[in-house]
Amino acid sequence: MRALVLTFLRLGACGAYALAAMFLASMVLLAHHPASESAWLLYMTILPVMREPVFMLLDVAGIGLWGASAILALAALFGVLLAIRPERYPRMRFVHAHIALIATALTAVRAVHMQAGLSGLSLPEVLRGDWSFLPFAYSPLGTALFVLVLASCICSHCEIIRRIRAK
Repeated sequence: MRALVLTFLRLGACGAYALAAMFLASMVLLAHHPASESAWLLYMTILPVMREPVFMLLDVAGIGLWGASAILALAALFGVLLAIRPERYPRMRFVHAHIALIATALTAVRAVHMQAGLSGLSLPEVLRGDWSFLPFAYSPLGTALFVLVLASCICSHCEIIRRIRAK
């Protein structure tokens, strides 16, 4: 039972990559069927969770929609291999999980640091329009994904620490 739970936790990073690939698929689905309520529902459900990381990936020169979809699908499949065989490639699992953690945390960090108004001027704090205390863009899906990816990172840290102690 313990091994099954740990395998599920290690799959958290795969969930982030798979959700990003689903977001790209929902963009294509929405482009082909703009009047579909289910396409809009899928797109608007995943949008607050994966908007920043996916759009940053799409901004890379030479990577189009299909290239980004292939990269994310391969990353998710590679994560399944890493989760099933945790004793092999612990460093790759560490990097894989932490890239997913950075990607899922990026949306929340962007929402907190958005500012509007005259922030460039040297006016008092109230007059500058500092909006940095805006609440996080709350999404139950985003929160669950962040917790699952964080658990995946903790599992990779524990594995590396266990290997260091064994030496």
